[in-house]
Amino acid sequence: MIGENLKKYRLAKGISLTELAEQSGVSKSYLNSLERNIKSNPSINVINRLADVLDTNLHDIIGTGEDQASPAQESQGLELFNEEAKKAGIEEVDLNEYKQVIDYIKWKKKQR
Repeated sequence: MIGENLKKYRLAKGISLTELAEQSGVSKSYLNSLERNIKSNPSINVINRLADVLDTNLHDIIGTGEDQASPAQESQGLELFNEEAKKAGIEEVDLNEYKQVIDYIKWKKKQR
């Protein structure tokens, strides 16, 4: 799924594999392996760098979509998450990054 999404967003942006490699700092051979689904377990760092170049986000690349939870579930989960984050001393501006990490971990678990 990552490979298909990666290729879809790359082609939509109109850039070659070589250009994506140069702009993201990810090797062309690794990107090729991802797009061909030979490799399917990139790090969150790699996904975020690719998403930045492709003007998209982690959710689009890994194919989870941010709209999978109902609004009520999402709201309840975010309240709990924000509450725990505040207790841990995490500033509000950093919460989105932590949410992306959590979403990535959930995705990784589904891959097993």
